[in-house]
Amino acid sequence: MTYMEWFTLGLLLVLLELFVPGVFLIWFGLAAFASGVVAVYFEPTFIEQALIFCGFSAVFLLLGWLIYGKLTGRNMPEEYRHLNDPAGALVGKTFILIEDEADGRSKAKVGDTVWIIKCKDGAQKGDKVKITGVIDGVILKGEDITDKKD
Repeated sequence: MTYMEWFTLGLLLVLLELFVPGVFLIWFGLAAFASGVVAVYFEPTFIEQALIFCGFSAVFLLLGWLIYGKLTGRNMPEEYRHLNDPAGALVGKTFILIEDEADGRSKAKVGDTVWIIKCKDGAQKGDKVKITGVIDGVILKGEDITDKKD
């Protein structure tokens, strides 16, 4: 490939980043630009160009991961940690079941939503359940904390 083809590929990848969610193609676009710069000064074979592009891609992906991680606040305060993870935000909270357990699952009303809670056998409507985890992002794992006096 010529340097102009590398620059064109880089430009297409950077422009495609505008239409694809996330920040991922930009790093491959920058790797293509860097490969084009190498092609300007040297005349590598196709295999060498592919290896150079792979190397630059790995370097730019690592740099992007480090830079983007700092910009998005990998060390964000705890109150914002589950901003886009509503199920994760419920871990540690207690709710009351609105249905009897069936097949190891029940339901609890959380705000204006009803969540499925995986709980142990024998949980009944009205029992208090503490959320201990999340299964597949949509099912809450709960532990029955109701004092049952028989």
